[in-house]
Amino acid sequence: MATYLFAWNPVYWNWPELPRQIRRLGRNGHVDVQWASGRIRAIEPGSRAFMIRLGVPPKGIIGAGVTVTAPTEGEHWVAAKAAAGIPALYLKLRFEILRTTPAVTFDDLAHPPFSRFRWGIRSSGTRLPSSLADELETLWEARTAVKAGPADSRPRARRG
Repeated sequence: MATYLFAWNPVYWNWPELPRQIRRLGRNGHVDVQWASGRIRAIEPGSRAFMIRLGVPPKGIIGAGVTVTAPTEGEHWVAAKAAAGIPALYLKLRFEILRTTPAVTFDDLAHPPFSRFRWGIRSSGTRLPSSLADELETLWEARTAVKAGPADSRPRARRG
């Protein structure tokens, strides 16, 4: 299955629901979020998804999960485009990990093999080359397994 990057830039939107969504993920083991997919219509449900924070530090990969739905049209998230009747494409992402700070930073991504890719993507729905996606999975797994703590949104074990 393909791997896609989805972008969040706090310069354009502060994502006020993020802390609540991280808490929900901690309780339920995942959280579903509706997100724009740029101009890409061909994203299949079940594709791997990574969320990258752009614009202002700290920049890097803050979440991982899968796509739950294919993109469908909806009202554009930019008010001027919505007023002009220009639609946007949205899909549902299911995050298994979602953080406020990156587990994989832009500094990490500045080194080979990651340095050959332009991580400052212009819109969500950017497909990663499969060889790079495999390397990112390996790094992501290593970073999220080691960095458990208050900013981590891994599901907590239930006592009972």
